[in-house]
Amino acid sequence: YQQEDGILILNRFLKDLKAGQDVKEVLNLKNDTVLHVAPTANRGDEMSIIGIAREISAIFNRRLNFSPLQNINNTESPDFKVEIKNDDTCKYYAIGILKDIKIQKAPEWIAQRLIASGVRSINNVVDITNYVMLEYGQPLHAFDLDKLCENYLCVRRSNEGEKLVTLDETERNLTPESILIATQKEPVALAGVMGGFTSEVDDNTCSLALESAYFVPSSTRKSSRSVGLRTEACARFERGVDIEAVKPALLRAMQLLVAHADAKVVGIAETGNDKLPDIEITLRFAQIKRILGVEISPNTCLEILENLGFEVLGKNDIAARLLVPSYRQNDVTREIDLIEEISRIYGYDKIEPTLPSKTQTAEVLEETKILAKINGLFLGHGFDEIITSSLVGTPLLNRTGISCDEEQAVKVTNPQSEDHTMLRQSLIPNVIQVIKHNFDQGAKNLFLFELGRTFFFTGTPDSKNTGVEEKRVLAGAISGNISPDTWIKTRETDFYTLKGTIESLLNLLNLENRIEYKPADAPYLHPGRSAEVILLHKQPVNLGRFGQLHPDTQSKCKLSQPVYIFEFDIEAILKYITVSTTRYKELPAYPAVQRDIAFITPQDISNQEISKTLKKSASNLFKNTEIFDIYQGEHIQQGFKSVAYRITFQDTLTTLTDERVDAEMAKIRKGLKQFCSEITFRE
Repeated sequence: YQQEDGILILNRFLKDLKAGQDVKEVLNLKNDTVLHVAPTANRGDEMSIIGIAREISAIFNRRLNFSPLQNINNTESPDFKVEIKNDDTCKYYAIGILKDIKIQKAPEWIAQRLIASGVRSINNVVDITNYVMLEYGQPLHAFDLDKLCENYLCVRRSNEGEKLVTLDETERNLTPESILIATQKEPVALAGVMGGFTSEVDDNTCSLALESAYFVPSSTRKSSRSVGLRTEACARFERGVDIEAVKPALLRAMQLLVAHADAKVVGIAETGNDKLPDIEITLRFAQIKRILGVEISPNTCLEILENLGFEVLGKNDIAARLLVPSYRQNDVTREIDLIEEISRIYGYDKIEPTLPSKTQTAEVLEETKILAKINGLFLGHGFDEIITSSLVGTPLLNRTGISCDEEQAVKVTNPQSEDHTMLRQSLIPNVIQVIKHNFDQGAKNLFLFELGRTFFFTGTPDSKNTGVEEKRVLAGAISGNISPDTWIKTRETDFYTLKGTIESLLNLLNLENRIEYKPADAPYLHPGRSAEVILLHKQPVNLGRFGQLHPDTQSKCKLSQPVYIFEFDIEAILKYITVSTTRYKELPAYPAVQRDIAFITPQDISNQEISKTLKKSASNLFKNTEIFDIYQGEHIQQGFKSVAYRITFQDTLTTLTDERVDAEMAKIRKGLKQFCSEITFRE
């Protein structure tokens, strides 16, 4: 039968056809079964009938009975030359020369199998190349030898400005990433993707140059993208075809052309190497139990692998040495890959859940607990956890005023947009982007945090180092009202709202007594409403910073209200944190005594410095202090401020007397004067 304008024309010699008869019966499709498969990106071997047969044979523990053609009778050496110009694009290239071709309809059994596979039947030559592609997974292409006008073909990269009209009669603008099959004069095909229109096989063709090759997967992928064209052929070359099946597939096609196109074989011209270096892998049987958590006998494991085509080179009670078959060299390279093959054929349903072995160190377990506590604290304070992309771009960094260390930047080789050109070195830009998105959607009351990673290039990677250092970071932001908008008057978030959360975090980590705050020097933070958190150690350690977003940054990012952000170095916190056991003590039985002290001090002296001086000057009766008044203006000298502190004293053994408290206050006044001689006390 044949198809014309969407109408199926049944063969004239079909007899006894009746109107209403089941067409599947007429076309011998009644008992046909079509198996639908969806190979993953790493399984090019499964894009063929032989590959599927191998898989099924392993599942049912049956040896595959298949022997590919090794040779074919040819009468003479072909007067044809092939050449590979760039070794990184093609490893092996072969051309089979056939003459006296008779173009006609393909045999019924070939056409029916192609139709069942979703391939349109065209003629015997094209159908045979498609048939062998489905059978072996090896794409072939037939050139009209007479249209080539010369006995030469090469594989090369495109030159600048070259163009090619492909079989779909579309002119393609080529780039240096386009891989071509070309004569001395012009390109005649896009290698591994689609043939050229000028060398197409038609009804007048009588001589063929039949191509079979191994194109490097990465080169084919780039070549396909360079012209925006996807085909069945490139889908196979991109995944990786079996290099040792390239020539057998060509021989199989030539055999079918002899049988069904009356072809005369002249010979095969070839170049390159049709074999990749062997991959040998040692499989340790103990590793199978450790990884899968189930006992599988070594004999069963080796039987599974042998059914999949792996060759056992040697074995003992501990391990076996296996040779990877050529059709699996693209995705099986390590011991863990062999274990994966065993597990999927053995059956995931047979692998019972097991508890992990005690391989984690106490430090790792403690880190996990600490991170869980940090996460729980922020959730308990009403924060929502966010997860943002690890990729950022220069436009976002410029808007937020956060610079990028170019030398340590981990850049994307082929970025899809200018907003995703490198891995982040800070979480703040991403957090600001989330804030902006929520503002645009009308969400104004936000409490957000993220525990993520930042990335820094440290040098050329080697066997022990990836060349990239990853650092865990805690970041987030607050904005809007503390509670949702209701008829009850609510308070807006401010610097001290965020500082309260940060202090809760430091208390949780037992760091509160080892911390001091300093003004933050960050261009994206408000200079008067921000602070750096410094851990007091032999060498002070900067744990992070927090504060209000700088008004200029707020304006650049088009944020409609103040935003308060924070970012902390989790690696530093985990390194210097003191894990202590919770201790309890008896409540004091004697009352505390409070005294106020007011004085005038230079404006540049901070509250933190004064509080430390108050505590240092007193004895162990000192419990705490807090500032309750500050004044600048009339009656106060310029450059000075009036401050007032409330100090709490307490003795756990007896009631404090006025005399003892007065003595403590005298020590404090003396200490303040020693700290700064310009301080004057107010009565």
